[in-house]
Amino acid sequence: MQGLFASEALSVQTEPFGSPADAEDFCDRSAVYVVAGRTVMFVYTAYLDESGTHDGSPITVMGGVLARAEQWRDFEKKFAAVQSKYGFRVWHTKKFKRKAGDFQGWTDEMCHELYWSLRDVTSYGLTDVLALTLNNASFEADYKFGEVPRKARLDTKYGLCFRFCLAHFAREVVKRKRRNRVPPLHIVLEGGHANFGDAERIFLEEQKLWVHAGVPILRTLTKADKDECGQLMMADFAAHSEYVMEKHEIDTGVVRNRSNVKVPKGMTRSSHLQITPEVLRKLRAEMVRRALHSKANPTGST
Repeated sequence: MQGLFASEALSVQTEPFGSPADAEDFCDRSAVYVVAGRTVMFVYTAYLDESGTHDGSPITVMGGVLARAEQWRDFEKKFAAVQSKYGFRVWHTKKFKRKAGDFQGWTDEMCHELYWSLRDVTSYGLTDVLALTLNNASFEADYKFGEVPRKARLDTKYGLCFRFCLAHFAREVVKRKRRNRVPPLHIVLEGGHANFGDAERIFLEEQKLWVHAGVPILRTLTKADKDECGQLMMADFAAHSEYVMEKHEIDTGVVRNRSNVKVPKGMTRSSHLQITPEVLRKLRAEMVRRALHSKANPTGST
């Protein structure tokens, strides 16, 4: 199944991209991975958030940020400096657009300066910033259409975006294997999100597939309070930035420049993905195949 996502999840463009509230510090807990007391393995953590889930939106966008533990510690220092400079505590895209919450009374110039300062925070020092777009009409026409076997559980729009983002970040981490050992990957989502259960189901499905392939890369899926987690705020920032650009293209008909650009050393990779109708149909067929296989093999044998 990884092969479906590995090469066909659309057009992928790469260009420079100009702490959770759990009882323990998630990044510190995952700082290093030691094998036999000698090999040190980096541990990666990705944070994901979405934009465009409101009624009437033509697209759903999920944004994500990926980095190693020591990169996240550096990020937190830079993000705290921006918070202090501009006098805000919590970034929420909806409140920022309305100039509400911490942004009440702000001028357009102040908002503009903060926007570019936040972009600068992630321009260097992280592994990847991801924005994935799903066309909602295509989702209905190419994925949700018709009847499916009783055991075939199709993803929600949020769940489907999460599935592809999870696959993308897993591939990025696999690329960074050391001595044929693949680093662990942890995923963090916003706590209290209505679709967390769907994401958890998908995570466990994909975790099982990776283990079956002999690559136990997916370790944990946890929740964090976005109001206390700068990483989730930046995932929100990435998702909304992509939503604005994609919506502008839809409204104006002016096609964005999506040229591939080699990322200079030290800069954060920025990945822009769009899920094609062909891939949606293939994924739907795969979900049906799994359901039929499960029915024919109730014990789970292959």
